[in-house]
Amino acid sequence: MLLAALFFTSAGLADDGQAAPYAGRRIVDVIDEFRGEGEPFVYSTNVVTDDLYVAFEPEPGTPLEIVRQILRPHGLTIQTDSGVHIVVREPSAPARKTAPDSSGAEPEDPEIENVVVAASRYAISRDLSSSRFQFDQRTIQSMPDLGEDPIRITQRLPGAAASGASARAHFRGGEQNDIGIMLNGLWLFDPFHIRDYQNIFSAIDARAIDGVEVYTGGFPVRYGDRMSGLVLMDSLEPDEPRHNEIGISVFNSSVLTAGTEGDHGWLFSARRGNLDLVIDPKFGQPSYFDVFGEYAFEFSPRARLSVNALYADDKVQLVLETDPEELEQVESDTRNAQFWLQLQSEWSDSLSSNTVLAWVDYSNRRSGDTNDEEKMVATVSDDRDIRQVSLLQDWLWAPSDSHRTQWGLQVTYSDADFRYDAEATYGGLQAVILDPVTSITRSLQASPSGANYAVYISDRWKLSDRTVIEWGLRWDDQTYTDLESDAQLSPRLNLMYRTSEKTELRISAGRYQQSQPVQALQIEDGVTRYWPAQRADHIIAGFRYLAPADTALRVEAFYKDISKVRPRFENLYDPLGVLPELQADRVRIDPTHARSRGVEISADRITGAWNWWASYTWSEVTDRVDGRDAPRSWDQRHALQAGVAWHDERWSFSAAASVHSGWPTTSLELVEIGTDPDGDPIYEAVPGPRNAERLPTYASLDARLSRTFDVRRGSLMVFAEVTNALNRRNVCCIDWDIGDDGLESSEDYWMPLLPAIGILWEF
Repeated sequence: MLLAALFFTSAGLADDGQAAPYAGRRIVDVIDEFRGEGEPFVYSTNVVTDDLYVAFEPEPGTPLEIVRQILRPHGLTIQTDSGVHIVVREPSAPARKTAPDSSGAEPEDPEIENVVVAASRYAISRDLSSSRFQFDQRTIQSMPDLGEDPIRITQRLPGAAASGASARAHFRGGEQNDIGIMLNGLWLFDPFHIRDYQNIFSAIDARAIDGVEVYTGGFPVRYGDRMSGLVLMDSLEPDEPRHNEIGISVFNSSVLTAGTEGDHGWLFSARRGNLDLVIDPKFGQPSYFDVFGEYAFEFSPRARLSVNALYADDKVQLVLETDPEELEQVESDTRNAQFWLQLQSEWSDSLSSNTVLAWVDYSNRRSGDTNDEEKMVATVSDDRDIRQVSLLQDWLWAPSDSHRTQWGLQVTYSDADFRYDAEATYGGLQAVILDPVTSITRSLQASPSGANYAVYISDRWKLSDRTVIEWGLRWDDQTYTDLESDAQLSPRLNLMYRTSEKTELRISAGRYQQSQPVQALQIEDGVTRYWPAQRADHIIAGFRYLAPADTALRVEAFYKDISKVRPRFENLYDPLGVLPELQADRVRIDPTHARSRGVEISADRITGAWNWWASYTWSEVTDRVDGRDAPRSWDQRHALQAGVAWHDERWSFSAAASVHSGWPTTSLELVEIGTDPDGDPIYEAVPGPRNAERLPTYASLDARLSRTFDVRRGSLMVFAEVTNALNRRNVCCIDWDIGDDGLESSEDYWMPLLPAIGILWEF
């Protein structure tokens, strides 16, 4: 009823007047007219000059759609930043030149932040967090990342720790599930393929989104129930009557169609994974696909409703050991259906709202077995069904260019069923490691249900031309946990101070709390209850300087104090097993406290057809367990990211390198603890201090090259890319066993050199 009331009220805000013709008018006059009506357009007078005229009458649409159409013939487009529409050049468009200076050179235009119309409105709308990064669609597609995955690009950021095998990452020492992923206003539910084995790809098509906005910390109070970071995405808004794409590569086959007509537009994307076609069938059949669709229509210039649906389906069989005497395999069948409505309403020039009503239906069936009598003989059956209904609503009130207030609420009801059965018997080293056992049996069920509630408010003030401050407060609570008095209150404060036109100082301090999601019940490890919400207190200080030659320099220091740490389960030596919860090296880590701190230094520059970036991060991430500080298993003291890209009208090339300290590991020794009745020695495998050792340094170089051809209908883009181009053997883990001469070890590795080719037809 609430959504219906908002819809009918918003739809009534339409104007009956007809728009005046645009063809032949100056573009600055058209944009200024929209700005006078309250549309948040921003442009540099050196980019949108007085001699630019509207070349043709645009198709009817929203002000944003109209402006995009009239800018396109001039090599210009719109980039949206914090709700402000900024006029920028198309990535492939040449820079306009100003008059020659005294030396005869023709300087390129300054950056958008140097000469901006309505700069005061832009300042109050900009995000205050220095831990925020943006990637447009072109950058995502040109980056040499496995499978053109928009989530994987976050692994290139300072403070990110990732293995390269999984699409998921750790931000500034947090766990992987400390990061929230949002698409078109909805928090996505487990949007990954092959979820039971490393989450290798996300279920998001990079071609279907407009870009990615990432927070590695210090995010606004509007976003809650996450401690480490956010990945925010909006689907691509079509700006032409019809656009189609057909693509095929080593990793997937895809089709996309999008278009706009009058007051409505649509987008449909479908992808099928191709791994089952390229790998040897004896290693399994990883079959998966995903479908995303959006249909949006405007009932008035101030009301837009979009209907969204995302469906991902996995039928995966993985075989790690093919020898019948050592068979190790797992089968997983996952269906993930998400459907939501998003209503965006502008009630007046100063008041707007965004409402999302969503439904999720998720099921996962996992079964597996191992048959190595010298190590482990085990079977598992793991069934999970989860249903959710949620309502999210956000309001924004901006009465002036120096003040804005946001508030909102979130209600989610979840109903879940878990059924878990497993048996395992151990032999060899597995039988004498940790607490020696010969067998284990688990048969557990759980049916939790209940709600998540959240409300928040934030207030932002522009105190002067150089200073903007924002405070916020958030309250969260959960009813499915059976915990009393576990409501969470999260205050936050952000400050931005511009010391000059080219320098900014930003400071963030706040509390970030995260409850245990319904789907994260640790039933596979014998736990059938939910833990209290975790809490992290962040302090972040960042400095940004725009150096000569358009080089941006950034230095940021962070400190994260984590309390109420949820117990977690890890494998000391083999994190890649298909049944990790049954392996004998599985341990429960129960910290009383955790801490993350570090310094990030980064630089980037765009000059003509070239751009490069580089960052160095020093960090330390520890858990306090039994009075001792131990590194978290993804702690990397030193990390370097660097890359370079070049493009012209036809060619595009990029290369990126990642180097970081080896992740922690644990030693193991065989200790004689006695003799049996026959006088033979009895041994026990005793681990050393957890994570006291280090694996070798990790390094990977990735590259991508593409070429675009004009064809009779549309264009054809052909690309080739390679992951780990130097075929470096990056150690992931240590495989221990008992041999004739005692304890023996061997190394397992992350991904080897992986070449890929693909083709994309756009028409």
